Amino acid sequence: MWELEKAVLITNNDRVYEKYKGMLTVKMTDSYEEVLIKTRDMVYDRHVLLTHPQASSLKPNQTPYRSVVVYPKGEEDNTKDMMLIEKCLETYRQWQEIAPTPENYQERVAEDFKTIDLSVIDNVIPRIS
Repeated sequence: MWELEKAVLITNNDRVYEKYKGMLTVKMTDSYEEVLIKTRDMVYDRHVLLTHPQASSLKPNQTPYRSVVVYPKGEEDNTKDMMLIEKCLETYRQWQEIAPTPENYQERVAEDFKTIDLSVIDNVIPRIS
């Protein structure tokens, strides 16, 4: 159904980037918000979401790391994905207004957040191919 080589992984997590850069196209960004913006741009360019942009139980202001997988779908309607990514961006920005994500987590805490994000992707990649 899906070909892993055609999937695109958008991330700001260096551990995700390093693990998957040889398996599929990986686009590295600098921030969680940039992951959502790049994902939105790709969805509007006829990609569909293979992972939810707000996967995991962490609120958008709790973790600085996010990874999303999209897939090219040509001319198929992806209006639902457009609406979902717009809502995720809106939710992210609302949470940042309420309580911004801390800029400098302790290294071990940041690594824990990277691990959570990586584990979400680790559970999805085998299902794509």
